[in-house]
Amino acid sequence: MLTASRSKATVLIVEDDAVTREILAQLLQTGGFDVIVASTGEQGLLLLSQLGNEIDWLVSKVRLPGLVCGWILEDEYRQHHPDRPVLLVSAVNPADAPSAHAVFIPPSAPMRALEVLQALKSPALVEVIHFPSSKAA
Repeated sequence: MLTASRSKATVLIVEDDAVTREILAQLLQTGGFDVIVASTGEQGLLLLSQLGNEIDWLVSKVRLPGLVCGWILEDEYRQHHPDRPVLLVSAVNPADAPSAHAVFIPPSAPMRALEVLQALKSPALVEVIHFPSSKAA
């Protein structure tokens, strides 16, 4: 994942809301990650196609303006990292999602993205990450 020239994992954040994008970037940088940001799905797709192997993790909003949404970004990311999940910012219930390779982060809980990435970065420390279902049984 990391080479001698890169000591930190790199996260691509794709978020159209400037405030949310800045909060996520600051949280992840404080948490020890290098961060690249994109404000549109199209910018995110271009970065993934150009720097795919240098981007260790993707955090993207599902619904983005334009033609490229978080699901398309997930597909491109998985071309470079088929064994890693994508963090998708969405209010969607994981049971309703079309992908088993995504971790859903509520829009109102940006700190959750840092917690999940730190856990995923150190899989030896965490065997399984359990996420509570928002559906009543």
